[in-house]
Amino acid sequence: MSVPVRRRLTAALLMLPLARPWPSAHAAAPLHLLVGYGAGGGADHVARIVADSLSADGEPVIVDNRPGAAGQIAMHEAARAGNERPTLLLGTVGSVSIGPLLAGTPEAPARPLHPLAIVASTPHVLLIAGDGTRARADDARARLLGLIAEARRRPGEIAYASLGVHSSAHLVGELMCRQAGVSMAHVPYPGSARALVDLQGGHVAVLVSTLQAALPLMRQGRVRALAVTGKSRSPLAPAVPTFAESGIDGMGQDAWYGVLASSGIPEPRRAALSDRLTRVLRDPSLRQRLAQDGAEPLSLTGPQAVDYLDRQREVWRQAIAAVSGRLG
Repeated sequence: MSVPVRRRLTAALLMLPLARPWPSAHAAAPLHLLVGYGAGGGADHVARIVADSLSADGEPVIVDNRPGAAGQIAMHEAARAGNERPTLLLGTVGSVSIGPLLAGTPEAPARPLHPLAIVASTPHVLLIAGDGTRARADDARARLLGLIAEARRRPGEIAYASLGVHSSAHLVGELMCRQAGVSMAHVPYPGSARALVDLQGGHVAVLVSTLQAALPLMRQGRVRALAVTGKSRSPLAPAVPTFAESGIDGMGQDAWYGVLASSGIPEPRRAALSDRLTRVLRDPSLRQRLAQDGAEPLSLTGPQAVDYLDRQREVWRQAIAAVSGRLG
């Protein structure tokens, strides 16, 4: 072999590790965080905030959107995942608290999902179109009482929109009607974006949404809130009265977002992930991002997360029992 040829071969061999490195047998697979809803919605926003913080903490996290069946598709895929593809679920009130309680939804996953953290919650809010100004609390109460009075005069003629059939917003809307003693038609939308556009355009008169989805438009005066769920006003919208302040009791249902792990992730790694979430959820910058997005930070991990989900299951069990005859 001539010297020039030998030199060229040597140079080519030296370049191979740089051009195509062999994967390490010990390289950790990145975490996948499944979201049961499309990109751009409230769950997706929270998932990306959490993923950014976990990635900055030292382990890459990839957000995968798996929309469909009110979050059930993502939940079942997360439950089936093994350790070769470590998978987390961005759980929501619809997929975890409500879905398993409703007839006709897919059966519970064969393998359980383990709660690691409850990241944030957001109340539900009753909205009408805005006029560019911010309403006072007394004006909001007057408008809500006027809406209820009109619904009593015209049973079934006034409609409210929600974020989908059997969504938490749908259940809150039906519970509002029950507690107020009125009957209103239901107009379901496949999420908040189109519903909020139609509310501003006058295509629907009333919308039950989450505060998280509506807060940017509320701040601009493009939609107006009449009431929020919960025992007290939201610190993110302190001028909006609760339903109870207008005489409609039993409206304490919030939406929530949490991180759950598949059983395919070994328990020691789940414990380590819970510790990491405890750390990142206390970070002031993450909490600020959640608040700016309209979600109230909770930062519950370990047994606190488990207890929270147990309480939420009972809250929504009671709500479903109360309105089961109205769900159709």
